[in-house]
Amino acid sequence: MNGSPYGPYNPYNPYFDPVLYERAQGEKHQLKQTANGLCITLLASMLFVYVVAILGKVYLNGIGYTPDYTNPDFSGYTPVLYYLLEGITYLLGLTMPALLYLAIRHIPLREVLPFQKTGFLKTGAFVFFGVAVCMLANFPANIVANIEKAFGFNPDLSLPLTNDPAVLALYFITLAVAPPIVEELIFRGIILQSFRRFGDGFAVVASAMLFGLFHGNFVQMIFAFIAGLVMALAVVRTNSLLPSILIHFCNNSISFAITATQRLYGDTAVTYVNNAVFGVSIILGIGALFYLWSKDRHLFQGDAGNPMFRLPAKIKALFFHFGGVCMLIYAFASSLWVLTK
Repeated sequence: MNGSPYGPYNPYNPYFDPVLYERAQGEKHQLKQTANGLCITLLASMLFVYVVAILGKVYLNGIGYTPDYTNPDFSGYTPVLYYLLEGITYLLGLTMPALLYLAIRHIPLREVLPFQKTGFLKTGAFVFFGVAVCMLANFPANIVANIEKAFGFNPDLSLPLTNDPAVLALYFITLAVAPPIVEELIFRGIILQSFRRFGDGFAVVASAMLFGLFHGNFVQMIFAFIAGLVMALAVVRTNSLLPSILIHFCNNSISFAITATQRLYGDTAVTYVNNAVFGVSIILGIGALFYLWSKDRHLFQGDAGNPMFRLPAKIKALFFHFGGVCMLIYAFASSLWVLTK
């Protein structure tokens, strides 16, 4: 706001508008309250995942199941049981605090889970464009990974796996089915929709930032932030979660296909698959971008909003409260911990 003719703190400025200033102060207070509640909910969700996991282990011990720690890759469980527990703890851990947040705020599900009918071509175009952006997001993420390696860090972020078809099927559900549904309902549903009253442009950026911090490691933070931007844009421009769910599903399915190909057919095959998928995704993404641009020349244009409460001030208000500070501390601490694994 510095250098703007509106000069919010100078009542002698001829451009100063006390009405706009008071409105900006009110919006800032509301934004801090909303962001604080959402950040605390996210932190509670991540904590609750661990609580549910512990309760699951207690239950298994109670019914007489004895973990076999000679198989440390799967925490002493059979691979199938391991993925069943992973899926249950993930679904319950993330969704229950989010639903509690909606109940406390008396927010109906229909207000944060938009599924407006969108044409097949428009939906498909956003999916192709979104997947292409996700493919490109791997480049900055890989740069961060290489920097970590240069400093002697090489954290393993992958889940344990075997070639058993049942295990691969459960791995696919854990990777490519559950996250696109649960995470989209939370980040492009509850979080994005809660922030839209402060401007769609801000809502897109804010939801993407929280999506990145949620992943808790430097590599995925970069990737998730970029992917979060394009998925949030798709939701804002279609008023439907369907395109973002499909983008998320396609991206994670590609990751599964590459992992499975490498395990079953080796490095040479995975190189061919990776190059083919990347090339096709970029070509389709460029075509989709031209189509979307031809239909909406304001595709990437955000709303102007209150001139005394611009995007930088909104980003500051997004984190300058108890929940936001705790979220930043968690993300940084978790990222450091991941480096030591």
